[in-house]
Amino acid sequence: MEKIFIRSLLPGDEEALFRIYSDMGLCLSSGARPVTDMAGAKEKLNKFIQAGDSFAIVHTETMKVIGVISVRQDIHRFNRNAYMLGYVLHRQWWGNGIVPQAVGYMMKYLFKNMSADVVSAAHFVGNNQSKRVLEKCGFVYEGTMRKDYLRFDGAVLDSCIYSVTREEWLAKNS
Repeated sequence: MEKIFIRSLLPGDEEALFRIYSDMGLCLSSGARPVTDMAGAKEKLNKFIQAGDSFAIVHTETMKVIGVISVRQDIHRFNRNAYMLGYVLHRQWWGNGIVPQAVGYMMKYLFKNMSADVVSAAHFVGNNQSKRVLEKCGFVYEGTMRKDYLRFDGAVLDSCIYSVTREEWLAKNS
């Protein structure tokens, strides 16, 4: 049975976003800007809806939004068919195989529907949970970009970059 499904973020999801993005530890490890109140969660939700590049991870049994997965043009590549994934998951659901399932859904969509040439993702040095997710999903380590990311708190962090090419994905999923 599928643990989750992906859907568009919708008005009314701000409470779920507040639960996720008010966790400072989660925000520090992912680089996501935290929220401190419902007004901030609603503002974040409206930005996500307007951009159209972030989606709700919904738990099938509870029908609650438990995370967010984003897909954007890869900022490190000049290829228009290169996409980058990002994700956050409420801490309660860590270790249940949910993020790999969400990443798998998005990769399938990007390679089959968006003609992606490559899908990448990154994590900060030391974020071993995200490292394991990416390796489990078949991503290949490309290298570490030093001083790549200015986090919301002013820290400048190194990012470990991973990717999967269309050919690699097709070889494993045909």
